[in-house]
Amino acid sequence: MDILEKFVAQNPASKRLYEKACMHLPSGSTRNVLTYPPFPVYMARGLGSRLWDADGNERIDFNYNNTTLIHGHNHPKVVKAIRDQLEKGTVLGAPTEMEVKLAEELTRRLGADKLRFTPSGTEANLQALRLARSYAGKGLVAKCEGAYHGSWDSMDVSVAPPVEKAGPAKAPYTLRQHEGIPQGVLDNVLILPFNDAEACEALLKKRGEDLAAVILEPVQRDTPPKPGFLEAIREATSRYGILLIFDEVISFRLSPGGAQRLYGVKPDITTMGKIIGGGFPVGAYASTDEIMKPLAIPESTFPELKSARLGFSGTFNAHPVTMAAGLAAMKELTPSVYERLDEVGGRMREGLASILEEERLGFHAGGVGSFFHINWTEEEIVDYRTAAKEDRILSRCFSLDLMNRGLYLWGHPNVSAATNVEDVDEAIEAIRGSVKALKPIIDERTKQ
Repeated sequence: MDILEKFVAQNPASKRLYEKACMHLPSGSTRNVLTYPPFPVYMARGLGSRLWDADGNERIDFNYNNTTLIHGHNHPKVVKAIRDQLEKGTVLGAPTEMEVKLAEELTRRLGADKLRFTPSGTEANLQALRLARSYAGKGLVAKCEGAYHGSWDSMDVSVAPPVEKAGPAKAPYTLRQHEGIPQGVLDNVLILPFNDAEACEALLKKRGEDLAAVILEPVQRDTPPKPGFLEAIREATSRYGILLIFDEVISFRLSPGGAQRLYGVKPDITTMGKIIGGGFPVGAYASTDEIMKPLAIPESTFPELKSARLGFSGTFNAHPVTMAAGLAAMKELTPSVYERLDEVGGRMREGLASILEEERLGFHAGGVGSFFHINWTEEEIVDYRTAAKEDRILSRCFSLDLMNRGLYLWGHPNVSAATNVEDVDEAIEAIRGSVKALKPIIDERTKQ
């Protein structure tokens, strides 16, 4: 029985749910990244490092809702915080103490003055860039080719462009990722090549007078920065008076103060999401008192009320349940937990590397901290252009075959604090079996 036949046979309930979903949802899903042929697995519950789907199949989770659940599923202290808050109310239409406490915890970790909550990382990036444009009084912003900062106009450009249409590697074109993005948006976004400090410095020097901000993921799509790259971007943006924004929606899990503390480079604005909500929708951005001024409402006496230069609001900003879950999750992220995450992530990367060496395959095991993955290309991935050479067919066959073998490894593979050594060792054996089984496909693909 081949990979596809086994997958379909294992998941009849998921197939039925998908067919029903297609009657009401475009392509049967609300999240494009979770839609894949022949149909996605529908999950029913999770506990610790494990997931159970609609058919009762048990799998070790190495996705954790695309890196969100750093403590695994249903951590008891996070669940308790949620239940305690639910007894007090869901949403109360007013600020709550939990909002203050979580803001205090996050600003302490970052060494920031002020912070603003949003319902998602996408909105955190949107508002952070609007803030930067307001503060700087300029319209042009820069992002790295291949970086994802949310599905909204200004940042839905050059996320995964066809390389043959993307222009010179050292000066990439700004290309629409999807339809519906006006030309005016493209005119106000400059594309930089990730991990090429020299090329970035030249582009920033050329456009520095027009640039309000540079936004980048310090670890882009699980690809770590080359030594000196972040430092070079920091130095260039400071020299030309450009605000530097670190999108730490994913990378904030790499240390108590995120990737910026891990690599020793401090941005002007930090955006966050994922782990800071304890499994609930959340986003935030933080900076100095000076840069956050456009958000501040000028002081006034009752009954007068003045307006801020930037008026962001939202019914579910700083949702009390999210704040409670996020605070519980962050409090549990002690230095020893980060050490364990690094150790378990390293064990997984070492296991993957040993399998590739045993099978004499020229692919690479990559990642940093709690991230890991196999790069299905013989060229080391350092930026978007090298990542674009990866064999996506092999990657998808691998993920589907691992589903059949009891692993849920999709998107951004990662370990959680609930992942133990036994999970890793079991996963390595499953991956070893998968790589051996895929050998005919690998041989066929590599000959092309």
